[in-house]
Amino acid sequence: MDFLISDEVKKTIESRALKVDDIKKIIDGAEASKDKITNGSKCLAKKQMGDVVVYADYSAEDGKIRINSGYAHKMKILDIVMDTADTEWTYVKNGAKVRKGHTNLSYLGATRSAPSLVDPKSGESWLEEYLAAKTIAVAEMLFSQKRA
Repeated sequence: MDFLISDEVKKTIESRALKVDDIKKIIDGAEASKDKITNGSKCLAKKQMGDVVVYADYSAEDGKIRINSGYAHKMKILDIVMDTADTEWTYVKNGAKVRKGHTNLSYLGATRSAPSLVDPKSGESWLEEYLAAKTIAVAEMLFSQKRA
């Protein structure tokens, strides 16, 4: 698979302590298994890597894959708490419409609900970048400091 990635995106991914090669592996796996959500040409895939859930945000362009972003969180994805409305996303693996919802997340013994993209049919949830890279990252830091 041919990958396209800008220097700016590469820098952002690396600043989040992630490896571009890991993002590529997530994309390869998602393309092979269809375990991804899509919104037009935009795709979002995730993979549990040790204690971290890593996401690859990408799109297909002229037979090539453009990596748009990569992000991660340490919170364990538990169960879907609720779903409220359809989104423009589709879970490719089962063809279901992805919905807006809330998912329980757990970290260092604390469980909290967070907004997410959900597929109630499969029980799968995805966190969007704005939440994982900012709000969830701050929450993880605060929980870690409180525990120390």
